[in-house]
Amino acid sequence: MSVPLAVILLSLLLMANSGAAARPVLSFSPNWAPILTGDSVTLTCNGARPAQGNERYTWYRGSNPIPGVEQQNYTIQGAQREHSGRYQCQIGTSERSAPLQLPVSEDKVILQAPPGAHEGEELTLRCYTRPEYKTTNTAVFYRNKLTIRPLGSDSLVLGGAQTHMSGSYSCQTKLHDKDQGITITYTSAEEHVSVTELFSPPQIKVSADQVTEGDHMTITCDTELSPHRETTELQFAFYRNGHNVQGFNSSNQYGVLSAQLEDSGNYTCEVQTPTGSVRKRSNMTHIHIQELFSSPQIKVRPDQVTEGDHMNITCDTELSPHRETTELQFAFYRNGHNVQGFSLSNQYGVPSAQLEDSGKYTCEVQTPTGSVRKRSNMAHIHIQELFSSPQINVSANLVTEGDHMTITCDTKLRPHRETTELQFAFYRNETKVQEFSTSYEYKILSFALNNSGEYTCEVQALNGRVMKRSSMMDFQLQVEKVQHNYLLLNVTRLILAPIIFIWTVFLIFHHIKTHGSRERTEKTVESMEMDYVNG
Repeated sequence: MSVPLAVILLSLLLMANSGAAARPVLSFSPNWAPILTGDSVTLTCNGARPAQGNERYTWYRGSNPIPGVEQQNYTIQGAQREHSGRYQCQIGTSERSAPLQLPVSEDKVILQAPPGAHEGEELTLRCYTRPEYKTTNTAVFYRNKLTIRPLGSDSLVLGGAQTHMSGSYSCQTKLHDKDQGITITYTSAEEHVSVTELFSPPQIKVSADQVTEGDHMTITCDTELSPHRETTELQFAFYRNGHNVQGFNSSNQYGVLSAQLEDSGNYTCEVQTPTGSVRKRSNMTHIHIQELFSSPQIKVRPDQVTEGDHMNITCDTELSPHRETTELQFAFYRNGHNVQGFSLSNQYGVPSAQLEDSGKYTCEVQTPTGSVRKRSNMAHIHIQELFSSPQINVSANLVTEGDHMTITCDTKLRPHRETTELQFAFYRNETKVQEFSTSYEYKILSFALNNSGEYTCEVQALNGRVMKRSSMMDFQLQVEKVQHNYLLLNVTRLILAPIIFIWTVFLIFHHIKTHGSRERTEKTVESMEMDYVNG
């Protein structure tokens, strides 16, 4: 069996691209060994031609050059026993080819096999006799002295070669001796047929003994081709925990640009020929990716934050002991929104916490390139009220002109902050009528119309770091109601006074007419007029 043309062409291409003289491959035609004396065989040196002007081939039997042979092909016509030997060839100054053994036998019957049979190649054995003997073209084959084929043809097709097919083979056939006119059963000498591995079982290798998050990791699938098949194309695939992570291709490496913890696992690789006729898988190798830094944790100081407090949130993580000089960057989030972008500081500070600073906080840690990034669990931070929202109250529900009125701004401090000093201010129609002071009261000694309006109060603490305003209270409606009552009273007095006067005069005249003199009547009328005027 000759070396496939594709193998030869690939060898030529590889050598042309590399610029180096690759090792040539030796083949026989016909591709059988041993051969009988008198047979002919051609040996071919397959490989890339050397640089122009140095296309010289050198042939060797054993360690000695064969004189006079400088061509690519070396043909042995009518082989003799002395042609037996171990053959090699060389192209220019290249490395010598791997050796092939050529035995030459004087027997009547021999068992022949392709020399240098390799895994995956078609393996056929034949029971070969000298041409001067007639045979029935039937033979029995033996492996390790056991029959492996009943009577049949003179060839045994074993199919794709496997290493377990190696062993001692012989064959038995019937020869017709023309001179004696008899038929003799003849058994060949045993021949050791060796099926060579096309390539060695692959092994997984990792670029570094210890891989840390963010490192570039390279996994190599190492195998070695047989010296006789060094130009054979191989394909490689990689698996993690039994799942394919890189399909078959010509690269024997699987690279991870930035290794992550999830890249840890049990790795294997597989090697095959393009047709899949030979396929081998490596042993399993466990690869553990070390943490570059631990998962971050959110911590807040103080444990309980009240309005106005300085709040400090820390993003804690720990670098691997072997990577303690690695620079890390930190970012902070509240309710999923970024409140501090990536920087070298692992702290986020709020000088004066407010109720709206409450929320669900997380932090994120990354390397400067972002090759490794981790986020903390969520921490809920609740900002406590320092004091309750103020409410505005008045000393009397109904206010009339001239009344004394007191407006209070009521609030309540948190139990643990009862010694906090509060300051109060009052506003009418958004205009401040009393500056901030420790008094929570605003007094009006004599209420007038210009005191009516919409009142609010404001409370502050800690130098204004916490400030709250009350809802609005409208005194305008109450004042209008009081003025309406005064008007109604005055109108009533103006309407009723003349009626009362006329009625009184009528009664007096009636009394005079009935009981008294005119003089008494005039005095009575005068007295009534005075009473009316003094009213």
